[in-house]
Amino acid sequence: GVEGSDLSNLVNGGSMTGTTGLGAGIRLAMTLQRSIMNTARNLVDRNAIIRLNHFRYAYLQCTSGGSTSGAGGRVVTPDTSKDGRGKYHVFAKPLVLTKLAQFLMDMHRENGKWTGTKARPLVLLAEKPRSGTYMVVGYEYPEEAGNVVRNKFGQNFELAAKTMKGTFWFDSFDSNVVEVAGKDVQRFIEQLHYMMESV
Repeated sequence: GVEGSDLSNLVNGGSMTGTTGLGAGIRLAMTLQRSIMNTARNLVDRNAIIRLNHFRYAYLQCTSGGSTSGAGGRVVTPDTSKDGRGKYHVFAKPLVLTKLAQFLMDMHRENGKWTGTKARPLVLLAEKPRSGTYMVVGYEYPEEAGNVVRNKFGQNFELAAKTMKGTFWFDSFDSNVVEVAGKDVQRFIEQLHYMMESV
């Protein structure tokens, strides 16, 4: 029968080898977590996270060639599409990009590198090859566990976009997420830095 179709199979976790249901979901989650950890390691190993006065940022680009070294401090992540034509980038989803940012922040806070005066929010930019754009996520991290930090990137993203001519799409739910045309993304980061510097 179908995985999870009877209660005993569902309670016992379903089949871990099936293509649907709980087993497939767990495998997908494990693959995603491995991808987050590998990409974080690549960003750190290649010194691809750039530190500015008010935030850190890093680019993630997509490739179908399996290469993981990008030019200019950018990390190139493998294409995970079934067709292999480089049209799907797992990190171009706001939730996945936010999970990567959180993992990077946790890792660096744990080792004491991004604490105290070295603490900065993180901006990650992931290429979306299908649309020729970049998904941009701003992530603020509380100095201490249990504290709540208001994410100011929504306001800063909007101000940076208003002060320059370019193509931008703001997510209606998360204000700290914006999609920026590929031709405008570097200018957007520069404008964001300039705006935060002048405040």
